[in-house]
Amino acid sequence: MKEHSKVGDLIVGTVVRVYPKYAIMLFENGETGLLHISELSKAFVHNFTAYVQVGNIYKVKVISYDEEKDFMKVSLKAMSLSQRNSSLEKRKIDPDDVSFKELEKKLPDWIKEENQKEQ
Repeated sequence: MKEHSKVGDLIVGTVVRVYPKYAIMLFENGETGLLHISELSKAFVHNFTAYVQVGNIYKVKVISYDEEKDFMKVSLKAMSLSQRNSSLEKRKIDPDDVSFKELEKKLPDWIKEENQKEQ
């Protein structure tokens, strides 16, 4: 039998599904959980999907656990500042892996749109 996370645990997981107000996360121990828009920040969040996308990795705090459904609710806002700052190990990005070609293609259209709004 696998060991379950407990309320108060800090665990690392990956976002696997995103909906307008919540995301489903898969954690290193195989458990799944829900990150609701209300648990993202203490500030008002208008557009959840602008901040949370599939593939994002977060360290979160377990705030509830439903044993019957084997499912937990997790939170970013429930973590202290020191817990947030030490959340994930940092890694260097190879400059050769970074490309702005797609942004460069769209930039002229964005400029044109903004100029039309001003007129």
